[in-house]
Amino acid sequence: MLFSCSAHQETKYKAYTQNAIADHPQAEYQRKIIAQYAIKSLGLPYKWGGQSPQTGFDCSGLTVYTHQKADIIIPRTVKAQFENGTALSKKNLKVGDLIFFNTPKENKVYHVAIYIGEDMFIHSPGKGRKVAYGYINNSYFKKHYAGSRSYL
Repeated sequence: MLFSCSAHQETKYKAYTQNAIADHPQAEYQRKIIAQYAIKSLGLPYKWGGQSPQTGFDCSGLTVYTHQKADIIIPRTVKAQFENGTALSKKNLKVGDLIFFNTPKENKVYHVAIYIGEDMFIHSPGKGRKVAYGYINNSYFKKHYAGSRSYL
């Protein structure tokens, strides 16, 4: 099972991590918005470089889109999202946090998904596929788990 994701050139951005309000009701509302838009995206086609329901999504385009809906600006590429979010363990994941996976043959982060609770995530898996659910404890994803990050 292979996944692909955008490797666009980085543009300047501001990552708003908002860690100071992690337990604030606004952060909980933003988490719900991220999950709501991820769920609404189920079944949309994978599109390399895609970042809207009209065009389809690549994996990092989906995370950018859902976070924008919650008024959170995050970097565009998987690599930048992984490098700039606040690291957290699997056991501390909350709805709306991001889960990263590495390549089967290299230790390079290349895929991102949105955690929606109960060990489930939503992601745009790759060419010819559609935005779908995934499970952290699936043997493939468990083996290639690279870490988790939060922007809330």
